[in-house]
Amino acid sequence: MFGQVHIRGKVLKSILLASFTPVVMFLNGCGVPEPGPRLGSYATNTVGTNFLDLNTMGKHTFGSSWFEKNGIVYTCRGGHIDIAHARIAADNVRYLQDKSERILKSKKREFDFKLKVEPSVYYVKLEYPLHWDKLSGKERRKEIDEASLEMGEYFTYIMTTWHEVLTWFGFKSMGIIPEQPSAFSWEDMYSNVFGIQIGAEALRDKKHSYNTAVTLAFKKDLEELGIQSARTAREASQKMRGIWWTGVLLVDMKVRNTDVGIDDGFVSPMLVPGICEGAEPKPCPIPTLEKFHKYGFSMLLEVAPKEFERDRLLKVIYPNSAAPEKIQPGKDLPVVMEYINKQIAEKQQKERPGD
Repeated sequence: MFGQVHIRGKVLKSILLASFTPVVMFLNGCGVPEPGPRLGSYATNTVGTNFLDLNTMGKHTFGSSWFEKNGIVYTCRGGHIDIAHARIAADNVRYLQDKSERILKSKKREFDFKLKVEPSVYYVKLEYPLHWDKLSGKERRKEIDEASLEMGEYFTYIMTTWHEVLTWFGFKSMGIIPEQPSAFSWEDMYSNVFGIQIGAEALRDKKHSYNTAVTLAFKKDLEELGIQSARTAREASQKMRGIWWTGVLLVDMKVRNTDVGIDDGFVSPMLVPGICEGAEPKPCPIPTLEKFHKYGFSMLLEVAPKEFERDRLLKVIYPNSAAPEKIQPGKDLPVVMEYINKQIAEKQQKERPGD
């Protein structure tokens, strides 16, 4: 989860400042700014959760939430979706596509990026195609356009997935409020990859401004998934009380969705039984670097964890040796997910009646 529902003092101030940052940076000609934080929420029928439908989502606003309404929707084929998560992912696709495009145009070989709400820094080392300098300007622009979009999607997938990993190990993006209950909650990963899809669609839309394109893409894609009323979204959550989750203010997640797509390339949603009879889930593809590699690019993507929970995480990846300063999230993710799934299974075993 990116942030919590309750905000005070410095947190509120940082969110307000983040809302004005895009305007200042655009005026200064610094390209697309790093998106600010949004407040996610549990998909549980508890205090602080807003349930939405297509008519109550508001208009998308890059990097802020001035004209948006964020909360939880329910769709027949995608289950619950956290709209704040999806907006964060969409905006990071835009930010990282723009950053990657400027890097490729300048032919730089190294750069870094990070998620606004966490200290970890991601480092990229690029290798360019051997034929790069022989391409015409038109050919180079085409390859940059397509490669940079894939980079934006892929970086956002890695970054948001590793955010879930960090919160599983205890990282608190707001400093003091535990977020482990929300790590890999049943709607998180699907919301992330759905938002990446939205961001990519909006960037391909050359007829509308980015904010309008995102708003239109949300409408189209949520309708295709069979979005339901806000009342149905709430009822779907309530139906799983005691099965998927328990609690009133503090939530205990009894079921997680740890499908990150590393087995088949898709993240599958969890559907609430009996809400949309006969509905088939619609898996969402995780980003690839197919065209990036096709054009002859290659990269090394590493992350330097800087959170307090760093040592616990690295001990899982390197149980018998000293950990390096940087790890490779794409390569190390399967090892971490195996550990997390084992912990989830052990917890569920202990909670079974009669055990």
